[in-house]
Amino acid sequence: MEMVFYTTEYEECARSWAALNGRADQAVVNIYDLNIGELKILDLNECGVLAWIAEVVANRGTNQDSANIIGNRLVELYRLDTKDYDIIKGYRADDSYTQVIEAFLLNQINIAEVERLFYKGSLGNQIFLKSPKAFENIQWAGSFETTYHEEDVTADIRARREVNKFLSERMKGILLDGYAVPGITAQFAVQNRLVYRKDGEFYEKTGV
Repeated sequence: MEMVFYTTEYEECARSWAALNGRADQAVVNIYDLNIGELKILDLNECGVLAWIAEVVANRGTNQDSANIIGNRLVELYRLDTKDYDIIKGYRADDSYTQVIEAFLLNQINIAEVERLFYKGSLGNQIFLKSPKAFENIQWAGSFETTYHEEDVTADIRARREVNKFLSERMKGILLDGYAVPGITAQFAVQNRLVYRKDGEFYEKTGV
């Protein structure tokens, strides 16, 4: 069985994840030292949001058949070859935010809005250790207990409600008002082969 391990660079995210997912009276944050000197790291944040979406869809799938059709095509076109990497970095793909990815796959939002909604949720980045070499270079350095803060939960719930409200209003605009989503939608991405230009943080058509 393949072992996988997720962590984060940000203490505030670790505290929040522990408090929200653990028991209110017993949430523990573990601290690790990771020697990355000899590790091959893929930072999906530097590869464009389409690469990240393709990676999430490839690993998690979708809940709707219609989203799955275009999702599979995005995987074919934009998923990167990750087999030789030891670590993958990218947005934390929280289960409750998969609706954002599916909204993109159903052409309800564009890639700029995907990024904005994930930043709005303050989910942070996660670091995925995926190779034996990565596990050989991580060591437990200690732990501490963290407490359940109502304000953290309130902020998290508020962010999710705002995302839900945005998606609901967008769907209403599309269905009732005929709103056409501008920018790079999933349909545009599969119909036009796009290349991400890291230096300018934008996509452009290859003409192929």
